[in-house]
Amino acid sequence: MGFPKSRLSAIQSVLNAAARLISRLPMFTHISIHMTEILHWLPIASRIKFKVLLLVSKSQLGFAPSYPTGFMRKPMSSASARSTDRLGIFVPHVRTALAQCRASAVTGSSSWNGLPPLLRAKLMSGISTTSCRSLKTFLFPLELPC
Repeated sequence: MGFPKSRLSAIQSVLNAAARLISRLPMFTHISIHMTEILHWLPIASRIKFKVLLLVSKSQLGFAPSYPTGFMRKPMSSASARSTDRLGIFVPHVRTALAQCRASAVTGSSSWNGLPPLLRAKLMSGISTTSCRSLKTFLFPLELPC
């Protein structure tokens, strides 16, 4: 969500080392499959997106602090009545591309609008383990072996 890949790869390597330490795997084994299937950990980019979407969902339900709730607002015009039916959020206009990918009001709103309507409705009905699990599955679908 706006971070350079060099910063994310450093954090991902720390996460991989922690998973390797917890599961006591040898140093040069491939850890990503073990992280997702056994430990149920998301990669760092998906993890950040999950946390942002969870904060947006909590702000829509009224469980978040006031600062994200003030950023995320529903469309008000009559032309966007279809968008309110689909539980969309207004994405504010920004001047620069850097602000477009890093501003929390923009990334949170556009990520929320990028979710399928059924998943948004499930998250708006309440934050439960099933809705969080379906959000994780949407962000990082596991490929099942044949």
